[in-house]
Amino acid sequence: MAKDTLKSLSHQVIYQVYPRNHSNAGTFAGVVADMDRIKDLGVDILYLLPIHPIGEAARKGTLGSPYSIQDYRAINPELGSIDDFKLLIEEAHKRGLKVMMDLVMNHTSRDHPWIQTQPEYYYLNKEGKMGNKVGDWSDIQDLDYDYLPLWDEMIDMLKDWVKLGVDGFRCDVAPFVPVDFWIKARNEIKKLNPDHIWLAESVHKEFLRHMRDEGFLCHSDGEMYAAFDVCYDYDIFQEAEDYFKGKKPLSAYIDRLQL
Repeated sequence: MAKDTLKSLSHQVIYQVYPRNHSNAGTFAGVVADMDRIKDLGVDILYLLPIHPIGEAARKGTLGSPYSIQDYRAINPELGSIDDFKLLIEEAHKRGLKVMMDLVMNHTSRDHPWIQTQPEYYYLNKEGKMGNKVGDWSDIQDLDYDYLPLWDEMIDMLKDWVKLGVDGFRCDVAPFVPVDFWIKARNEIKKLNPDHIWLAESVHKEFLRHMRDEGFLCHSDGEMYAAFDVCYDYDIFQEAEDYFKGKKPLSAYIDRLQL
């Protein structure tokens, strides 16, 4: 946890929803229709996978990956409108549920408008061309956080979603983005909502080592906790995996939890 993380957060339940697959309708309205059931499960935080328009260039499959973002400030029309999303937030808040958005800050789709209008926002590979650092992520272009004006652009975008009523952010592959950016973003968002929730998708230690060996920035869980309330528990994943494979006793996992 970060230094100012609310202790009560450790007892809250997060329920992940992929709106496109959650109901037959595949819309925000389909999620709203199921909210009473979700609340009755004892859920505190409704976490939505990415809701932005999906890129079409180099799209994976027919529908594309929701992690290939074409516009950070827009809603995927297949899910509904901005008013539909506002209604979802209102209905969640009526039930005492917080709403967490999934945000992809490391990269955009290959047809994001910035490709043409703000090419300086993007990472360039050894050949001087826009690209991505992870080979099989073929439908995206990585952003370049060494270019500091990008920070202001991204933080302004985050503020707009918070002003709309969003209570938390789950940040995709957060360790690829400088922790100093996350600290600044957290401090700025705190001015709007002191209780805003930050969840980092941290990375497995083998992937962390691989990225660093390739010469790329990749933060550890410990580093990410400077800015995030919650990280994926990859720092104890090995003990959990070893237990399920019969290689270690459950006590080894519990001991790691208590460190």
